[in-house]
Amino acid sequence: MIASKYGIGQQVRHSLLGFLGVVVDIDPEYSLDEPSADELAVNPDLRVAPWYHVVMEDDDGQPVHTYLAEAQLSSEVQEEHPEQPSMDELARSIRKQLQAPRLRN
Repeated sequence: MIASKYGIGQQVRHSLLGFLGVVVDIDPEYSLDEPSADELAVNPDLRVAPWYHVVMEDDDGQPVHTYLAEAQLSSEVQEEHPEQPSMDELARSIRKQLQAPRLRN
């Protein structure tokens, strides 16, 4: 079993670019059809490590879905980001949904 370092609803930063993002899903290993050289870099071990579906903002403040290897991410220690309040709200919303009890009919 592969353990992931980050959880759904957690805020993270892109290690090289510094972009703030929110984890929305986790794959235990690379699961897209054809990996590009950029996605796998030079280390083939990245393919069998956890990969994360992360929502980030582009330069215009629009949400962008990205797919990143665990090695490309770092933990975000701050909970509030006045420069990107939409990312804070997305993280809170996801965490709230994960905690809410599910009603059954």
